[in-house]
Amino acid sequence: MNDNRRKLTGILKLLYENTDAEHSLNTYQIMDALESMDHGRPDRKTIDANIKFIIEDLGFGIQKEKGKPNKYRWIYREFDLAELKMLVDAVHSSRFITRRKSREIIAKLKDLTSVHQAAALNRELYTSDTFKRDNSEAMLNADVINEAIKTGCRMTFVMTDFDIYKNQVLKDNGSIIEVSPLALLWNNDYYYMLGLPAGSSEVKPFRVDMMKDAELKHIPAEKAPADFDLNSYSSRIFDMLKGKTEDVVLNCSNHTMKDLIDRFGKDFSASKTSPDRFTARVTVDTSPAFYAWVFQSGGDIKIAEPEWVKDEFNDMLAKQMQ
Repeated sequence: MNDNRRKLTGILKLLYENTDAEHSLNTYQIMDALESMDHGRPDRKTIDANIKFIIEDLGFGIQKEKGKPNKYRWIYREFDLAELKMLVDAVHSSRFITRRKSREIIAKLKDLTSVHQAAALNRELYTSDTFKRDNSEAMLNADVINEAIKTGCRMTFVMTDFDIYKNQVLKDNGSIIEVSPLALLWNNDYYYMLGLPAGSSEVKPFRVDMMKDAELKHIPAEKAPADFDLNSYSSRIFDMLKGKTEDVVLNCSNHTMKDLIDRFGKDFSASKTSPDRFTARVTVDTSPAFYAWVFQSGGDIKIAEPEWVKDEFNDMLAKQMQ
């Protein structure tokens, strides 16, 4: 790379990383920085001429503020700060993306703006981060599913579950499931694959982060049933008005541990009470949304304590029966 190209590259790097709509570098600051980067010390007129070339001939979004000295700032970027904040929040709060991968993606998002605005991307979403899964295999599973859908092939995998000690274990003794994938969708902060299991005419959803050993099979996939409607699997929006915060003891069937971890993370106590049940102590908002969640378990999750929460739940059920 010749000397002039090195200077142009150095100027672009300086302005991209250190300036934005609210922060600028003047001609002398650029000269000092280039000298410290072993580009030699160019004169003022050369700097101004180089930046004029960058703006007018190369078309970069740099604004010039005339003065003594001139000031320059990079103002036109692919993403503005508000958009980057939304992306960072989405990555940070996603249960599907592991903590490690979240840090890697957010670091790359910070590279899309100046060092000054990057500091504003150090965002904190404590409640969401509690529920992150440390399962990097989930992203690989999603890639396999996408490839299977794109190529019209089947795929195989095994499903996992959680035991009452919060350990992830193989489901159905690790039996291999062969599926013709139809769609990959996002629902309630999780990826689901909708697929047609081999030998079945019923479309079923499979949680991507609960899959293991996903493998593409070069076997033509079966076609979706004629009445398959993707919209019927769309996310539902529930009223999440908060009630009183309370520590609640739940009496649960063993197979519901995954449901508790989905809702509360792993930061709760649990103890075995019988061969097929356990109790869990969780902190909840005693809202209609919580009671609806208990109800949909069909008796596999029951409120044990305190009595007033049991009474409120029963009153809600009684009102529904009126």
